[in-house]
Amino acid sequence: MSPWFTPVRIALILWAAMSLIAIIVNWQAIGALDLSDTDDAMRMAQVRDLLAGQSWWDLKQYRVNPAGGGVLMHWSRIVDAPLAAGLLVLEPLFGQDMAERIVMTLWPPMLGAALCAACALGYRNLSDWRIAYIVPLFLIMAGFIVMQFRPLRVDHHGWQILLAMLLMAQALRPASWRAGLWGGLFAAALLAVSIEGLPIVALFAALAALRWALHGRTVDRDRLCGLMGALAGGALLVQFATRGPIGLVGTWCDSLSAPYMAAFAAGAALTFAAARANPAAPWARFGLLGAAGLAAAGALVWTEPACAKGPFASLDPIVAEYWYRHVLEGQPLWMSKPHDAIHVLVPSLIGLAGSVLAWRGCREMADRRNWATVIVALLGAAALSLLVLRSAATAHLFALPGCAWLGLRLWTWARTISSVVPRIVGSAAAALTLPLIGSTAVAAVLTAIVPSLQAEEARAAAKKATESRYQTTCLDPAAIAALDILPATTVLTPIDLGAPVIFWTRHSLVATPHHRNKDAMADSIRIFAGDPAKAETLVRQHGATLIVFCRTANDLTKYRHARKDALAAQLYAGKPPTWLEAVPIASRAGLSVWRVKPAAR
Repeated sequence: MSPWFTPVRIALILWAAMSLIAIIVNWQAIGALDLSDTDDAMRMAQVRDLLAGQSWWDLKQYRVNPAGGGVLMHWSRIVDAPLAAGLLVLEPLFGQDMAERIVMTLWPPMLGAALCAACALGYRNLSDWRIAYIVPLFLIMAGFIVMQFRPLRVDHHGWQILLAMLLMAQALRPASWRAGLWGGLFAAALLAVSIEGLPIVALFAALAALRWALHGRTVDRDRLCGLMGALAGGALLVQFATRGPIGLVGTWCDSLSAPYMAAFAAGAALTFAAARANPAAPWARFGLLGAAGLAAAGALVWTEPACAKGPFASLDPIVAEYWYRHVLEGQPLWMSKPHDAIHVLVPSLIGLAGSVLAWRGCREMADRRNWATVIVALLGAAALSLLVLRSAATAHLFALPGCAWLGLRLWTWARTISSVVPRIVGSAAAALTLPLIGSTAVAAVLTAIVPSLQAEEARAAAKKATESRYQTTCLDPAAIAALDILPATTVLTPIDLGAPVIFWTRHSLVATPHHRNKDAMADSIRIFAGDPAKAETLVRQHGATLIVFCRTANDLTKYRHARKDALAAQLYAGKPPTWLEAVPIASRAGLSVWRVKPAAR
């Protein structure tokens, strides 16, 4: 190949071609700004508020639960910044609507281009130099990753994947203080974007500690100290830059805050002490580093004991029952459909097999160390994906080099076969190492022999054939326009409908699917699914003057089946209580609006 075709240039060409196809496929959704995820809608609402004058350090969403003073979001301005910058540049040229379409269409693929280049650069330090050239091909065939960089997907998940890759890239570099420093900074940024990255950060920190504890090399000690120091210091700097002084003293368990920064500081302090002591015996190094880990955990729990229970432990049981347990991306893999589980497991297993074989075939110790790093990171991320489905993208990211290595070996072997049919079979086997092709093939074979999978596929096909485009939200353009014409007020909706209404209209909402607003979320569910005698009181307490719901939405179905005399069942049947009156609205999909009558005096 021409020297011009470097791994990064190949990566960018492949990603650009894939992104162009994605834009064409999603052109209709782009034109309608048809957002498929509630977090994308809320993210853009946050960016709009920032550009309208809300403080950079003020992350409250004042249009959610206005009776309670708004909701402090757990998100990061790191994600908001490029979206806001793009709108600042483009809005004077194209107007707000078109500027938002351009930014929401182009930014996710641009972030994905950075990921594609990071994969080519990060995995070039592995034993087979060809992996850097072909890993972008495997990346664009990894559905769980690519979907987070599709047009209109502006939430934080793409950032999580990119920063995890940058952390991996530093772990694969030759050990040095600088590699540790960059790794710590990327880890701090990952945690600022989402505290969900904590297991991945802990995994790479443990790997760095294990290398020094086992071998006692100076360069490994330098890497560990650089990583822990940059993590502790970077967390403080990033937190102050994105949240201000309150970010340094807040004790939130669902985002980077004082308890986690205390843990990083304690862990770094004892790591530095261990490095200064620099004991010769491995058992002494293990003991000192174990003490550093215990100190970090102790500082976290001492600063905020509630964080030991996890960020969702304080949810009202009714919110957990009707909302959180139905957010499949946050649930264990066994709660998913069998076909989804296949697509999660197969790429990780192929990548693990390839990585182990690559490790076994290495002669150089440095190559064995790097493949061992990939194997441990993949095992950790894959185990996490079993417990939390949305971690599958990170697991597949770490599976890419093993898949690529195995694909290269099979392809090279197939090219040596002189007979046509065996050569075709060998080439097909190489193609099966591509994540999407391999998992699809396994799913097809299992579906053919397992009756339950056949039934699931038939149900999915029937649902797709009959499901309306607007069935889950009812927010077709006519309904949006009719709803936004109504005077701005506080609206009560089922939880899942909240964020789209925030994005599309001027109204405020009692609750959206964001867990920090747990009390208003619980009240919303009780209004729709609880004791109908208490519904009116709760509605008036929150100052809601409109009730809006989608008749075909999944959450409303759960509410009206929960209790036959509940408000959701009454409204679905067209038999409202006396304190409500219907508001006619144009809607092809079944959006229903009810006005709260003034309270009787």
